[in-house]
Amino acid sequence: MLDLRLLHQALILARHRNFARAAEALHQTQPALSRSIASLEAALGERLFDRSRQGVEPTAFGQMLLARAQSLLDDAAELERDFELMRGLQFGELRVGAGPYAAELSVGPAIGRLMERHPQLRVELATADLRTLVADLQRRRLDLAVIELSLVQAESTIATEALPEHVACFYCRSGHPLAQQAAPRLDAVLAYPYAGSRLPRRVNPDFLQRARAGRIDAETGDYLPPVMVASMQLAKQVVLNSDAVGAAPLALLAGEIRAGQLLPLPLRADWLHTQYGIAYLRERQLSPAALAFMAELRQVESGLVQQAASLLPAKAMSPWSRGNSRRTAESTSSKGE
Repeated sequence: MLDLRLLHQALILARHRNFARAAEALHQTQPALSRSIASLEAALGERLFDRSRQGVEPTAFGQMLLARAQSLLDDAAELERDFELMRGLQFGELRVGAGPYAAELSVGPAIGRLMERHPQLRVELATADLRTLVADLQRRRLDLAVIELSLVQAESTIATEALPEHVACFYCRSGHPLAQQAAPRLDAVLAYPYAGSRLPRRVNPDFLQRARAGRIDAETGDYLPPVMVASMQLAKQVVLNSDAVGAAPLALLAGEIRAGQLLPLPLRADWLHTQYGIAYLRERQLSPAALAFMAELRQVESGLVQQAASLLPAKAMSPWSRGNSRRTAESTSSKGE
């Protein structure tokens, strides 16, 4: 291994062609410089300078070394600079994957907050099928993913951090037949086509027994809805223009609820909540950009429960808010906050 300090000293010696003057420029003694050059020659196994009373001259090996030494020193200095910039988030790249709920609920806003503070970063957000995101994370195509944690709970190579759970609700368009029922039952809701993303195994029993259509993925156990979409925006468009129903955290329905376009149905189910969190490879060190994004994500998540509570009908507030507050408290306690 070449010692960059010795390369620098060799360059100074070649510039002055004299040990005494080179030692003075380096603020060291002439014997110390002589020992350094001897060490470099010993490491390379060749004489680098010819010594004479007139001074020193690079040998053929010395000329070859000197021709490359400056670029090596420049590259090393640039590398050190990039490390410092990355530590200060003035440089870097971040690849984040997110499931449909997390992407629209908190990941998008968190990335916006991150870029507001560190506009020099390069960020790539991938939204895809949950199973695809897990595979991309394992193949190192992503730095981290915000996904349904039940998908990776058995993966010993993946570390996770749970985020607060958000109670979801079934919803329909304002003129839907269900809007005329004060308290529709789950069977009545799922008698209509369901529009949404792939749902994990933990929700399957209810959907398999009661849903009008859709199927269970034989390989993964996930529920595949009859109208399967990649984003909640697409699901809302389907629901707004048909008798299909959907399910989503209330914060994702805020605009349409306030505009009177969508109606949250006062129906609770134990499994009707998000269960996503941050997932990353246990053996892979997180970059400063990834750590900064995670901090922003936690901040965004902390405000979502209060936002959702204001959207519920008064008669449904008690059961929804109790479940949400309990889950948030459990999540906060588990993280020691």
